[in-house]
Amino acid sequence: MPHRSKLTFNTNATYFLVGCLGGIGRCLTAWMIKRGTRRFTFMSRPGLGNKQTASWIHGLEARGITCQITKGDASNKSDIDVAIHDWQTSIAPKALAAMNLDQAFAEIDIDFFVFTSSTSGILGTPGQANYAAGNSFLDNLARNCMARGQHAVSLVLPMVQSVGVVAENPEIEAALRRKGIYGINETHLLEALEAAIATQATTTPADHIVVGMDPSKLKSSLSRSDFTDSFWIEDARFKAVPQAIDSRGSSDNSSGFTILKAIQEASLLQVSVGLVSEHFITKLCRLLMLEPDCL
Repeated sequence: MPHRSKLTFNTNATYFLVGCLGGIGRCLTAWMIKRGTRRFTFMSRPGLGNKQTASWIHGLEARGITCQITKGDASNKSDIDVAIHDWQTSIAPKALAAMNLDQAFAEIDIDFFVFTSSTSGILGTPGQANYAAGNSFLDNLARNCMARGQHAVSLVLPMVQSVGVVAENPEIEAALRRKGIYGINETHLLEALEAAIATQATTTPADHIVVGMDPSKLKSSLSRSDFTDSFWIEDARFKAVPQAIDSRGSSDNSSGFTILKAIQEASLLQVSVGLVSEHFITKLCRLLMLEPDCL
């Protein structure tokens, strides 16, 4: 028999799955992950309609898999159009705009070209696979530009606290802080931009510069009492980070250990079930930035 080559998927691509939130779909998803897939968009009529599905998606995201859930019926063409439009709305300002600019300057010897990316392309962003994919695209486009002998760098930024969307929406900042992520101010932002421009004039330019992953500052972020949604720290790619910043002690005080202790001390099964249910709903609402009454 001829040798059968092993199929692998593009780690930088996003795969659109219709349905696939049930048993067979989860089996397929797990197989695709083993073969390299890191990003999914699921289209389903109920969406995250039950706790089991939401828990499964949260588990994927904790492993660094980005998932976008679109509620819709594939038999209705307008639902498909809406799903694609929602995806492109977030992708276009980054991916398509950057591609157009790259093509426009292809024959021009420019001094520098800076893409403002986000750490979501590295860490992932639960529930926002399209945003994470757009930033990951910028990182790879900068690398591609350099391979072609052109100036380009992707400046990978964390949340910026003093200006921009996060500064104008305190609830977003609170949600990001709960994930153990720290932010930078306007001064740090401009210093990072200066470094991104300056590196392109050197003999060994970088294709991307990551800001906001300083071990000492991450340690401080992870030690806060409001640090509860550590999806990225459970990703196998970042297993060395807690060891590097010696955060084991602070992690023991996180809500994950508090709820475990409460369950162990519960005298009745009904009490344990209630604790787990309340904890799960709280985590899910924080993940989706919803009020508990919405579920």
